[in-house]
Amino acid sequence: MQIIKQVKPEIGMSVSYSIGSDSYHQIIMRITRNGKTIETLDADFVLGGVSYEHWSAMPQDIRLTHINKVLEERLSLIKETTGKSHLRHIFTLCSDGHYRTRKTQSGNLYLNSTYEYLDPNF
Repeated sequence: MQIIKQVKPEIGMSVSYSIGSDSYHQIIMRITRNGKTIETLDADFVLGGVSYEHWSAMPQDIRLTHINKVLEERLSLIKETTGKSHLRHIFTLCSDGHYRTRKTQSGNLYLNSTYEYLDPNF
């Protein structure tokens, strides 16, 4: 018998949001409602020039400090300059066990994934 281990979301974890043929690398910024709601930001925005390998090697407390800095400084800057935060996504846990966007219930969020692909046909 094969045992399947459930991946538990945690702040700072890389995830991939896939919708259609596109997939976007994101970083978990907040987890609420006992893990039923996850808020992410675009990985490039969060990492700010830090390589993913370096990010993965950082202790959790340093990642949390970096994330808090991003939330306080960079996110407010994006909102000031564009009027909205288009890099932020909110996902909810659905009854089938998948995380999907809160409003449209579309796409899938894959925990512990760094996959990114933009279909050049669109």
